[in-house]
Amino acid sequence: MSDAEILEAMEKGELRIEPFERKNLGPDSIDIRMGRELLLAKNVGKTLDPLKKGEASCFEKVTLKEGEPFMLGHHQFVLANTVERLGLGPSIAAQIEGRSSIGRFGIVIHMTAGIIHAGFGSKAPSTLTLEVYSVNPNPVLLHPGMKIAQLSFFRLGRKAREGYDSRKGSKYVGQRAPEPPKAYLD
Repeated sequence: MSDAEILEAMEKGELRIEPFERKNLGPDSIDIRMGRELLLAKNVGKTLDPLKKGEASCFEKVTLKEGEPFMLGHHQFVLANTVERLGLGPSIAAQIEGRSSIGRFGIVIHMTAGIIHAGFGSKAPSTLTLEVYSVNPNPVLLHPGMKIAQLSFFRLGRKAREGYDSRKGSKYVGQRAPEPPKAYLD
C-alpha cells in the first residue's frame, strides 16, 4: 500500500497504528520504534525444546529506563517490543523488515516471523515482538524509541474469513510486551 492508501485505511478504521506519527510514514511503509521491554536469553548453553511448555523460563524480563540504552553484544539474541501498537482489519496484512540504517550495523530485527496476519490486533491494538540479533563483532547500543524496523501493508484480494485475533489457536493476541515462544501450543 502507498502512503495515501495507508492514511485512507487509517481514516476508515481498517488499520490502526498507535501512537501514529506522520513523520514516520514513508512512500510505502511506516517506521516503527523499539520499546523499553526486553526478554533476554539466559541459561546460555542449555538445550531448548520448542515443544516443552517450560522453555519460556529461558528468558529474563528487563525494562529499560527512559533514555537507557541496551548494549547488544556479538551473537546476542533478545526479544523486544515495539512502541507502536498495531490493529489490522480482516482485509489488510503487513510485513516487517529491518531498516537499512540498522542492518548496516549488523542488527537483524526478525528471524523468521515477518508476516503479520490480517486481523492481528483487531480486538485491541497490540505491540509486535521483535527477534533482535547482532552479527556485528562489536557491541551495539539499542535505544528505546529508536526507529528499528518498518512495516509494509498489503490489501488482500478478499477479506479473511477469520482474522488472527478471532482464530482459535492464535497465541499472541493482545500482547503489550515481548512474548516468549509458545510453540508448545501448536
